[in-house]
Amino acid sequence: MSNKIVWQWFGLVLLVVLGLTACSGTNSTIPPPTANISTGSSRWVNDFSELPKAMASHVEVVYFHRSVRCEACLNAESYTRETLTKYFADQMQNGILSLQVLDMEKPENAVLVKKFDASGSALYLSVLIQGTEYLVPNPDIWFYTSNKYLFVDTLKKKLASLVGGS
Repeated sequence: MSNKIVWQWFGLVLLVVLGLTACSGTNSTIPPPTANISTGSSRWVNDFSELPKAMASHVEVVYFHRSVRCEACLNAESYTRETLTKYFADQMQNGILSLQVLDMEKPENAVLVKKFDASGSALYLSVLIQGTEYLVPNPDIWFYTSNKYLFVDTLKKKLASLVGGS
């Protein structure tokens, strides 16, 4: 292979990697060091398989973003809103499911930024099951911000497993 082709491939790979990480901080997809350790009434879990096998009494979808947003960040918010309004309108109406979209750089959001250890654009679920709050990161959504169908389908399946519905 010629040097020109090698450098073109290197540049393409570099662009993809930078594109996937541009909006996220160093820890936005990794739970904090206290993962899986009870923190009062909240507990971090790495995966849905770690949640108790019971329906959630409430799920708060929490989307953090920075003040300056890229297309992937805007898509993540738009697709999340669409998923909730299209497939979970009843659960939203009944208060079983809710959404918070927070600019992590605003001082008024500092408490939640700290609680979720948010350091960049990120989507978390705060799941209340049998009186315990489970904090669940959702890093896989960033693979789908350029594919609305996959993003919506992935989030829809996760939420349906917690609150029923579509």
